[in-house]
Order: sequence, then structure tokens, then C-alpha cells
Amino acid sequence: MIQIGGNERKIVVIIAVIIGLLLITGLLAKQKMSKPNSKTAEASGRIEIRGFDWGPAIARVIIKFPHDLKKDQILSADMFQVKEKKKGNKSAVSSERKITDLYFSDENGNRAALADTETEPSFITLELQYSPEEGSPFYYDPTSFNYWYKSYSMEIKMRKGKTLLLSNNAEIGLETIKISFAGKANESVILPETEKVNTSRSFTGKDGNKLTYASFVPDDASADNKRPLVIWLHGAGEGGTDPLITLYGNKVTALFSEEFQNTMNGAYVLVPQTPTIWKLNEKGEYFSTQYPGEHSFYLHDLKELIDEYADSNHVDKDRIIVGGCSNGGFMTMDLILNYPDFFAAAYPICEMYEPELIPDEKLEGIINLPMWFVFARNDNTVVPSMYEEPLLQRLKQLGAGQNLHVSEFADVHDTSGLYYKDNEPYQYYGHFSWIYFFNNDCFDGDLSLWQWLSEQKRD
Repeated sequence: MIQIGGNERKIVVIIAVIIGLLLITGLLAKQKMSKPNSKTAEASGRIEIRGFDWGPAIARVIIKFPHDLKKDQILSADMFQVKEKKKGNKSAVSSERKITDLYFSDENGNRAALADTETEPSFITLELQYSPEEGSPFYYDPTSFNYWYKSYSMEIKMRKGKTLLLSNNAEIGLETIKISFAGKANESVILPETEKVNTSRSFTGKDGNKLTYASFVPDDASADNKRPLVIWLHGAGEGGTDPLITLYGNKVTALFSEEFQNTMNGAYVLVPQTPTIWKLNEKGEYFSTQYPGEHSFYLHDLKELIDEYADSNHVDKDRIIVGGCSNGGFMTMDLILNYPDFFAAAYPICEMYEPELIPDEKLEGIINLPMWFVFARNDNTVVPSMYEEPLLQRLKQLGAGQNLHVSEFADVHDTSGLYYKDNEPYQYYGHFSWIYFFNNDCFDGDLSLWQWLSEQKRD
């Protein structure tokens, strides 16, 4: 048996203590590496959708924390990760969204002014990168209507090793936030441009056709201050029964903007929606040279809707203006050809009414109606040489011209200076000439189309 003296026993105890301390220190270090946050927050999030030239995009995410956050801490884009998954009829996409900015905000995403207040914030807004090819919640089906993705989800995580400071200086992490959206407004979705737009109404005419519609009422309309009515008729892709599709499929949200409303000095906006397409003849066949008709299948019921809306609001009936794009351009022409004395003006955009199907007597009825045509020369869907050019030539031959305006573009490209491809301004399809209208880029000399709309009144 080995005998250990007093000194040796002390040395053994000291070594054991040191080993124990080393083990405890290593365990704590390992624990710290695997879990840097003392706790995590169960925050919630909302996505914000806005309308752009190409359609809608999810532009921001607003995160609400259950605790106040320290306002003077530094925020950086690398603190969070945002991923989206979306699935349409024939495709599924999964990608990471780039964060371009983030800041403390209020519940609506407005940047918080914290310098001169004692308030501690509880919201952080993440601005996301978007473009004509990134960030859309829309599924574009070239053979049918446009849709919101049937399945859309966004996942927001705090990156490993990142934390936020609470107002009491405690560190906190973020539990994964998941947001779902399938085209129906809910508490997780913000549509700020259409907050004042009614999208829940429908109208059934005497011919039995039910039309859903969106509508906007200017703030100062009254019996003593009747305001003009601007009508927008959508293209073939925006048919169906969801008026939000008509507002975001094209940038119709521009008509509710401060710029447009100021130009018009306040205007009603009516956006009817057909369950199918406007370009059907009275027998329900596709209106064409092969199946010509007298008028659209929806003509009478659409006119009844316009009458009912004007009668139910403080509309100046001498200032009802109609326009639309493509299929809606056809419907614009069909309305003014069949009700030539009703409208104050018309603005057909890439319209597709075959001119050879319009008799001279109907064209003669609109030669004095103020009209403004918009199209692009490289439109391969509605070819100008087959539609606008021969129609304009006939109108001029019949005597139109005093208030006949044309905005003709070589192509359709980005004019904001924000979007490029191959070092050139982003090119859209030539058919998308409505982009110029919604950006107020249509001019005849110094006169803009929007300003012209504000000046039109029926004689």
C-alpha cells in the first residue's frame, strides 16, 4: 500500500480543484457558444404589399416585439435573414430576400423619430429588395388570369450570434416568425395604397351579369362639390372575382395617389371587374373578325353599373371619363361607340377593337369626343398597324383632330432610373404601355394626359 503524506495530499486536492474548475469553465464556454441568448422573444410580423410598374411586390416586413427595445442600439442588415416560399399552378419558388435597410418604426412601418423622445420602440421594419423579377406575390399565367400565389409564406429569423437589447439592457434573440398569405387580406398583410378603397362590392345588371368592382371616394366630394368620375377597365389577365387583382395587376393604385388626386382636384375612381373577359360578343363568343358582334357581352350591365354608381355618389355627370388597357381598351371603345354622348372623354391604351368591325356611322358619333390613345410600336400582342394606326387614320379622315391626342412610344422601358438589365433601362413587353399612363409619362407637347383628364367636361 502506498502511503501519502500530508503535503502530497494537499497537492492532490489542489489538482482536483483545478481540474474541476477547468471542466466547469469549459462547460460554460460550450454552453455560451451554443446558446448566446439568455432568452428569445415570440415576436409577430406583417408584410407590406405595394403596386409597381410590373405588378405587386412585398416591399417591407414589420416586426412587433413583446418588449420595448433599447432605442440607441445599432441595427444592421446582417442581423436578420428573410426567406420566402411561393407556389403557383405550375411552379414553386424558394429564395432569400435581401434586406436593404432596417430601422425602428411605428406599427405601420414609418421610421420612428426617437431622438427627442423618451419612448422606447417595439417595432422594427425591414425594407426588402424588389424588382421586376423579384419579390412578387403574383403568379402570372399567360393562358388564364393572374393570381396571387396559392401558397405564399415568409420566414424571418435572427442570424446566429445576433441579439437585440431590451430597454433594460438585457439581450434577447428572436424566435422564427412565419407569415402566410394567399391573396386574402388578413392581420399579417398591409396594403397601404388601397386602405381607402372599397373592394367588397358587386353589381348584377338586367342581363344577369355579376360584376365585382373596386371604388374610391375623394375626401371633399359633396352635393355642393360634385367630383369627376374616372373609370379604369382592366385587361384580360385581371378578370375574375377579386378586385385586388385589378388594382395590383396593373398599377391602378396610382389613381388613388396624392399626385393623381391633386391633379384631378379630387376624383372618384371606379374599377369594374368582369368574371371572364370584356372582349366577348353578345353571344358570348370571342369578339373578332371571325365572330363579329354588335357589342360586348357585358356592355349593358357595365353601363348600368356606371349609372348606378354615379347616381349613388356625388359625381359630376358631365365629367365621367373612361379608359383601360388591352381587353379593357376594347371595352373602352365599345362603351363610347354605343354611348357616344355619355362620356366626357376616353383614354384607350393598347386597345384591341378591330377597326374593320366598326362602321363609319359609329365612328362619326365619336369624332368630337375628346380621346387620348396610348400604345408602343413594338407591341406584338396588339399590333399597332392592325389596330390603333388604321383606327386613328379613319377618325382623322372623318374629321376628328381638335381634341384627339396620341402618345406613341418606341418601346416600354423603365423611366424611374431604378431598374436596369444588361446595363440598359429594364425593358418590359411592348404591350405594357399602360405603365406610361400610370407614371404620368404620356404627353402631347407640354400637355400631360393626367392634366388633360382634369380639364375634360361634356358639352
